[in-house]
Formats: sequence, structure tokens, C-alpha cells
Amino acid sequence: MWEWIIGALLGFLGELVRSLYADHTASRTLQENGRLKEQKAALERQLTINQQAQTIRDKVDAETDLNALIDGL
Repeated sequence: MWEWIIGALLGFLGELVRSLYADHTASRTLQENGRLKEQKAALERQLTINQQAQTIRDKVDAETDLNALIDGL
């Protein structure tokens, strides 16, 4: 009879630990997912800024080339 009680308690504790570990793993995964989404958003903002800066540089270069052409005439 004691073996059955001890076995039931061990089974219960095993399931409890397994459940707690699953919850912990899921929580960590959600935290990592949130962190990665924040990093992605920051990188997308940085990419947009870099593209805008390149557009401005291209316009300045084109204006400089136009001014040089006009001065050459």
C-alpha cells in the first residue's frame, strides 16, 4: 500500500515539475520572441534612415554634377 502512495506522489510530483518546466520554457520563448520583434523593428527603422540618407546623398551628388555642368557651359 505504501508503494502505491509513494508511486502516486512521485508521479504527481513528476507531472508538476514537467508542467512547471513547460510553462517556464514557454515564458522564455515569448520573452525571446518579444525581444526579437523589438530588434527587428529597430533594424527596420535603421534601414529606413539609411535609405533616406542615401537618397539625400544621391540628390546632392546629382545637384553637384548639374552645377558643375552648368559652370562648364
